[in-house]
Amino acid sequence: MKSNQLKLASIALSGAFLISSCGGGASKEESTTDASSEFEAAKEQVAAEVPYLLMSAGADFNPEIINSLDKINDYQSEQSKAALNLGVYATDIGYLTSYDKSEMALDYMGECQKLAAPVGVAEAIDYGMIQRFESNMENKDSLSAVINEVMQKSGERLSELDELNSAALLLAGSWVEGVYISTTIVNTYPDDIPEEARTLILEPLVKIVIDQKKSLEDLMQTMRDVPESEDVNGMLAELDKVKAIYDGELAEVEKQIAENTGGFVLKPSTLDNLAAEVTRIRTSIVQ
Repeated sequence: MKSNQLKLASIALSGAFLISSCGGGASKEESTTDASSEFEAAKEQVAAEVPYLLMSAGADFNPEIINSLDKINDYQSEQSKAALNLGVYATDIGYLTSYDKSEMALDYMGECQKLAAPVGVAEAIDYGMIQRFESNMENKDSLSAVINEVMQKSGERLSELDELNSAALLLAGSWVEGVYISTTIVNTYPDDIPEEARTLILEPLVKIVIDQKKSLEDLMQTMRDVPESEDVNGMLAELDKVKAIYDGELAEVEKQIAENTGGFVLKPSTLDNLAAEVTRIRTSIVQ
């Protein structure tokens, strides 16, 4: 049981800095190897595609998208709030590093120490780790490796403490922030170019967001696998509203994509309802 718990937490946390990621398998006793394989596949897809899609789409860096560090002191008094927002900030760091905003990313890493203690992972985000991050600021791949190590150590520590609820909430915060960033970029993309060209540019990013249904299902299964708590159950209820959109209107879009013979166009407006729901949940997390 303990070994499976450790792997579940590591799977959840080692991908928290990505735009999105997937979680565990059907239960703590079952399919840990399968869960690891699923995570690695999703990790490779997202790591390879999303940051570069943002830049290839010509989306300028927007500091207003990420969560302000001014709020970080407000998150320290409650463990669940700290865990959710540590996940949010982890994804924000991924966004910053993908745009080579290393100085800002370093600031975020340093400030995240304030949330590490209430979550229980102070050992993972210590001065030595921040020094390593600072010394690798010119190398995007090295920065990603440092963040991965931070999250891996966080997962191990939370498993030792039997704090898998915090691991699940951290992952939830990370997933919500990733979809929020992606949909916000789509919605705020400049409209001073012809609509047809704008649609063509944004179509790959819209498709990536639609494809996150599987990672959402994996995340929700992970949250069901951890010990039951009011905070986890509350976030599950919120994510179930997002899943209803994926299972409803976006399922029809997926069908059209699969049956497309060349005439179907995936428009940015396809994500309007999903974006609104994710933004609402994200607001409740970061407020």
